[in-house]
Amino acid sequence: MWISDFITKDTSFENENKTVIVVLRILYLISFLAFCADTIVAGPSAVMMYPFRYFLLFSANVVLFFTTYRLRTKVSSLLFMSYTFAWTVCMIPVYGWSAGMQNYYIIILMLCFFASYNRAVLKFINAGLVLVIRIATIGIFGGIKSVVVTEVIQDKLIQIANISAVFLEIIFISYMFSRKENEAENKLMKYNDKLLREANTDKLTGLFNRRRADEYLKAVEESNDGQPISIAIGDIDFFKKVNDTYGHDAGDEVLKYLARVMRETSRDGTFLARWGGEEFLMVFPDSNGDNAYIAVERLREAIENSVILVGDERINVTMTFGLAEYSFNRNSESTIKEADEKLYLGKQGGRNRVVY
Repeated sequence: MWISDFITKDTSFENENKTVIVVLRILYLISFLAFCADTIVAGPSAVMMYPFRYFLLFSANVVLFFTTYRLRTKVSSLLFMSYTFAWTVCMIPVYGWSAGMQNYYIIILMLCFFASYNRAVLKFINAGLVLVIRIATIGIFGGIKSVVVTEVIQDKLIQIANISAVFLEIIFISYMFSRKENEAENKLMKYNDKLLREANTDKLTGLFNRRRADEYLKAVEESNDGQPISIAIGDIDFFKKVNDTYGHDAGDEVLKYLARVMRETSRDGTFLARWGGEEFLMVFPDSNGDNAYIAVERLREAIENSVILVGDERINVTMTFGLAEYSFNRNSESTIKEADEKLYLGKQGGRNRVVY
């Protein structure tokens, strides 16, 4: 929409904070609407009594709104704060203390912290100045009655208009600046998650890498509550021959294909990792050796019956597995060693088998 584009249009200066500029424009619009509501409710008698005051404040609001397109952020912020002070001081005598004009100081206070990129000490000094002015306002105008003759219902409507404007401005300031921080935090969290995944994942196959496998096995040792665990190590048979015959790119495709088969044939909860080179690690939580054997044998058969298409080449490979059940009188390292020894026996026994 053109209204949205008009409000969110950037300032003519480079390297300025667009969020602050947009916030200031919205605040000018809300203030303008509140000013209009006060004027309509108070009636023409108020305008007739203070024509120059109304004309100057209305004009200043419109002019300062358009200056946000031509001025730097810091200058625009100072002008809005000055305008809000002037508006408050000029209109409290007109509508009286009960109209709540002094509540707009809260907006100035929020801008001191959110719209300013000064050092923290300067922000607190500015906040202190706002407090001093607020106290001075109480001393000068506290309890003052409305100069304009209005009914009780008019007084209440003016008060409602002003407090509603202040609440809307607070909500908008909080939303705009907290959204920016939340977006930055979410981006940082996503980036950290990405880095963590990359640190724990084998780039080629998408399985976990050996670093993550070591962490997982350590966690298994520390948290296991007596449930059975089985560990298998698988190795591609004659993988060097695949690389020598078809090239290393084809070998990479074989590794990626086998990793996909492992994911597709494994039940949820099975931990899969590329252990190194053409070796893969499988950890079966809550599975004894017999159940794990069934799962590994199913995987072996799926690999044996697969045809891996690489370009015009049709490649068939097999895998040999060594399987061991985790024993609680030893650590995972010794279990892996046992599985590795059984893998070696499987290689000696003819390959393409599961040794348990």
